[in-house]
Amino acid sequence: MNKNKKIAIEPGFLLERIDNEIAVYHPTKTLSVYLNESGALIWELCDGSRSTAEIIALLTELYPESGAAIPAQVEDLVCLLLNNGIAELRD
Repeated sequence: MNKNKKIAIEPGFLLERIDNEIAVYHPTKTLSVYLNESGALIWELCDGSRSTAEIIALLTELYPESGAAIPAQVEDLVCLLLNNGIAELRD
């Protein structure tokens, strides 16, 4: 995965908020994903304007006490999104 490419959610996915967590699904694909609070925050940052590296830097700045765990969490979720066709990398 190229951490410097922008990550964007593919169109057509719907989400339902449950407190600070979200359930994501696509109405025509047999695909749904449940995201905890951290995952929901990362999802919202995958808007096509930020790269994985930028998301990691932003979250590390906002949550310095969790800085050591943030890169792996972001990379794992981005890989999940990419591998399931939920998101794509853009230049």
